[in-house]
Amino acid sequence: MKKLLPLLPALALVLLTGCPSFSTMGTARTLPKGKSQFFIAPGGMVLKDFQTDNAGLSESFGLPTVEFGGRYGVTDHVEVGGKVFPIGAELNAKFALIRPETPAGLNLSVGPAASVYAFPSDQDTFTLAWFHLPLLVGFNVGGSELVIAPRISDLMVTGGGDSSNTVFAGGSLGFAWKVADGFRILPEIAFTTPIYYAVEAGGTAVADTIDPRGAMVQFNVGFLMGGD
Repeated sequence: MKKLLPLLPALALVLLTGCPSFSTMGTARTLPKGKSQFFIAPGGMVLKDFQTDNAGLSESFGLPTVEFGGRYGVTDHVEVGGKVFPIGAELNAKFALIRPETPAGLNLSVGPAASVYAFPSDQDTFTLAWFHLPLLVGFNVGGSELVIAPRISDLMVTGGGDSSNTVFAGGSLGFAWKVADGFRILPEIAFTTPIYYAVEAGGTAVADTIDPRGAMVQFNVGFLMGGD
């Protein structure tokens, strides 16, 4: 590990580039038509077994992170949005499956999301495409919402004439505490772990540069403004 210390700033940059945000940072209930919401969410991420030391032992890293995002209610049942995080960005949407007339009761929605960005290395530039499909289940708790969101994610990497595909399974748990109209505090923990990994077209360049076979855990506290 001591030999890696001088490389940690560059390593952190590389890992943050390749790893997206797995947070939901929102409620299962879609925004009302014409309403907007913005948020900032500081936090941190732990990447399990992303580095191997000289003895062949796996090492994990903890990294700080922060997110900025927003969303807009196109209709009462459809919203669109996006967020940015260290060296990455995401476009997302939310479609209500169950949405009572009032926030009370059960809210159910799906929230597809996607991000594409470049990953530079010494030999080549790789393109990473992340796709996420969470199912958001929201339970009204005294005007606030408990949000449980299982998800499937897919990472596709291309570069150097090679490509790889990794499928992740995970989820998130959060509580959107309604402090006042138009302001919520949302602590949330999210995790994901790879369940399928495949390399195509030789795979040497991809496998040597990006080997996303470790679990990821993320914790953020979001401050949500607007939406009511």
